[in-house]
Amino acid sequence: MYVCICAALNEKKVMAAVEAGARSPASVLKHHGASLQCGKCVGMIRDMVASCAGDCQTCANVAHYEAELAASAANDAADGEAAYGVAAE
Repeated sequence: MYVCICAALNEKKVMAAVEAGARSPASVLKHHGASLQCGKCVGMIRDMVASCAGDCQTCANVAHYEAELAASAANDAADGEAAYGVAAE
């Protein structure tokens, strides 16, 4: 299933980025050489990243994941973009 039509990213591509260390929608897009366009994919990409939650076999550093997730949430709150659901960081 396509997750991001704008960047032509499907579930496999998103999970490949997560397995390579991407921990935010922006880092998933960057992994594939894309950038945020319409923002409709952000929520689903966040859910996919969260589903990994640092406990999958390919996540090398759970502490790093948790720190990056906390920083991402703090950035969203500071920017006020979380209410719109389109913050990519």
